[in-house]
Amino acid sequence: MAQASSYQRAMVLVTGTSLLVPVVGLATAPLLTHALGVAGRGEAGAAMAPNLLIVGGATLGLPQALTYYLAKRPEHTKAALAWATAVAVVLGLLTLGGVWFARGYLSDGDLGLAQLMVVGTWLALPALVVGLLRGAATGRQLWGAVAIERALNSILRVILLAVLAGTGHLDVVNAVLVMCLAPVVAGFAYVGLRKPADAILTDPATTGVLNDLLGFGVKVWLGSVATMLMARMSQLLVTPLSSVEQLGLLLVAITISDVPYIVTQTIREVSFGVNSAESDSDRMTTTSRVTTLLAVSGSFVLAASLPFWIGFVFGQGFTGAIVPTWLLLISSCLAVPGLIAGAVLDSVGKPGLKSAALAVALLTNVAGLLLLTPPLGAVGAALAALVSTLASTVFMVVASARALHVPALSFVLTERRDIDVLVATLRNVRQLLPSRKAP
Repeated sequence: MAQASSYQRAMVLVTGTSLLVPVVGLATAPLLTHALGVAGRGEAGAAMAPNLLIVGGATLGLPQALTYYLAKRPEHTKAALAWATAVAVVLGLLTLGGVWFARGYLSDGDLGLAQLMVVGTWLALPALVVGLLRGAATGRQLWGAVAIERALNSILRVILLAVLAGTGHLDVVNAVLVMCLAPVVAGFAYVGLRKPADAILTDPATTGVLNDLLGFGVKVWLGSVATMLMARMSQLLVTPLSSVEQLGLLLVAITISDVPYIVTQTIREVSFGVNSAESDSDRMTTTSRVTTLLAVSGSFVLAASLPFWIGFVFGQGFTGAIVPTWLLLISSCLAVPGLIAGAVLDSVGKPGLKSAALAVALLTNVAGLLLLTPPLGAVGAALAALVSTLASTVFMVVASARALHVPALSFVLTERRDIDVLVATLRNVRQLLPSRKAP
């Protein structure tokens, strides 16, 4: 019970702060859309796309490898971080070169946009290191540091964008700089990560640490790259395949539909960190069912109310984002069991299966984008995302069920006892809130 309570409290703490990400997204999206317009919002998204792609995909799976490795060997924190950082920086520089050569195509010939893409790519390099620090903190169960980093990132973004909008200085360049720099500044939450909190940290000067990290990281890397490509490929290709206006609509749809996805992704990270230290099949399947139920409930509310507020919040020019948003909300719900099942495969040392599932989904996504985006624009890109998500979820749920020796439907079908889990989680929410003490 103590372990379950600790797991639930960690879930509440990290998920609660991660909720700031979609909340801030919904708060800042109107600022961006009203200040930049449909085309300007599309340009900012296109400029950010390489940055986001590199931060998520150019690390060779090392953040996840750090989580898995340090959950079992926390005494190797300093050496593991040093090796991982060296490899990630080299990969980041190589990717920067690729963006430089492809900048003309990615910007559709717009010289100013091409230059801004390169700037955003340079700023991705320190953000890569922050991602490694987050992976290490997750493996060592340092949920407080993870929560602070996520909260600081979100708060900085909303404050800076609001100040720029209020003073009339919010343009495409400043918007991109804020979104690139906020994650880097927030990384200072991990300053004390390498300190010997429990007097167990050492600095083993061996290449064994690097071999272990790369052994796991390479297996998970294809899955990490495929995940980011599926999330960001549309932002890279919609402009050349359709227009920046359609990309602007798609970005609004992504902002709204990311609410259930971001929450699920955070729960997946906590589950991966905890299950890497001690595997528990019942805990993982219960987490999948409860999270799916929450995602479906929240998505239904968003979808039903969307036509009544999207024009008011984002502007009448963005009412065309309603259908893409509906499709992406369905995709977010379908992704939930797959994300938790993927955490199972990683935590039991079988990341290759997850990577195979995501590679198939990526091919499906790219094919869908190429076929559907030219005639349908943002709607076609959303349809491509839905189909690819369904493919990866089915694959990973089946593979995880076999690994845990449980029925595949145990990841999906809600049981009556799941309500007890929700109640226990809500109690942990109350425990985390400041309490009043009698004078």
